[in-house]
Amino acid sequence: MLTDRSDRQVILMLLLLLSLGSCLSGCSSMAPARSEATMAAEPIPPLTLGAGDVLDIKFFYLPELDESQIVRPDGFITLQLIGDVPVQGKTPANLHRTLVKLYSAQLKEPNLTIMVRRLNDSRVWVSGEVKRPGPVQMPGRLTVLEAVMEVGGGTRPTADLKQVLVVRQRDGRNYGCVINLNDVLKGKETETFYLQARDVVYVPPTAITKVDDWVDQYINKVVPQARTLAIYPMGPGGAGQVGIDTTVSGR
Repeated sequence: MLTDRSDRQVILMLLLLLSLGSCLSGCSSMAPARSEATMAAEPIPPLTLGAGDVLDIKFFYLPELDESQIVRPDGFITLQLIGDVPVQGKTPANLHRTLVKLYSAQLKEPNLTIMVRRLNDSRVWVSGEVKRPGPVQMPGRLTVLEAVMEVGGGTRPTADLKQVLVVRQRDGRNYGCVINLNDVLKGKETETFYLQARDVVYVPPTAITKVDDWVDQYINKVVPQARTLAIYPMGPGGAGQVGIDTTVSGR
């Protein structure tokens, strides 16, 4: 029977170490749904309008009808003479045809053009082991490396650049692929991966960082600190440390 406190702590430590080994061997690798080449080859979807987009509607011969509108959260804009117009999900060409038809009831020959001043959805998000996670504007073509470097100057020392995950949102589904940015930063020849609007880039922590965090959360904070403490290195390269109370309490 384990009656001594130090005996119980040793058993607890062994169980925790076994759990750590299982986690590192079976939970650290990613299993993306797509390959890098498959996602890189996906065509860019057609431009559709949505909430937050800024539109300029210009009339060639009637400047008093010119409008600059922000698409409302309900997907509508409000224009002179014709009132509310649904915009959500339309391409600029589709919206142009809709406006010409609606204005034809009020004007003899409506001659207008639509200019998209700003797209609210032309952003990607970068998270994980980067210095300043958050959205990144995408005014044109943007690579994964450019997006990561844009958020406050790059990654933290704890970043695992060999397993950068890109998640894409398309047709109500989410899927992703893993990209090795380490090869790019070493100057090796690689295929350029361009992001698409609303992509999410996640830079994971290294295995060493995971070990250190695991040890701190599940071992150092669980095992009571005592007068006699033995320190043992563990994990890849001795990244983490385990403190074991070796004080023998009285029975």
